[in-house]
Amino acid sequence: MALPFPWVSPSRVTANARGVPNSVVFCRSVTAFLLPLPAAGFVKSPMSETKLTGDAFELYCDVVGNPTPEIQWWYLWDGARKRRVTINTAYGANGVSVLRVTRLTLEDSGTYECRASNDPRRNDLRQNPSITWIRAQATISVLQSESGPQ
Repeated sequence: MALPFPWVSPSRVTANARGVPNSVVFCRSVTAFLLPLPAAGFVKSPMSETKLTGDAFELYCDVVGNPTPEIQWWYLWDGARKRRVTINTAYGANGVSVLRVTRLTLEDSGTYECRASNDPRRNDLRQNPSITWIRAQATISVLQSESGPQ
């Protein structure tokens, strides 16, 4: 009989006439092993899109882990573009973040990256970032709309 928790085992299992377990008695003492924290993992990662100038796009990043992972968005942009960018993030059982860019221009084309980590050493400059952060990327292609430059 497989159990969902590897460190708990039944001390006695009783079965009916067909051999189907009908009760499980667990031992009172449980040995717990110190396991490494579950690594962060993506539930939903950003998806690549093609948009027209003047449009908007949203990228979603949903990450699980224990403790809840920190989420960061990465892209090189100038200060003017920042006024068209909003990031909403909520932390609970999951970390969920939405990046929104409005009034798209051709310069908004590029690769956007969601990074997440629940490693307590994630911001330690002596650590290799590729070890402590997971990454998901989306490519946004912005095409000129027929109505001309926006």
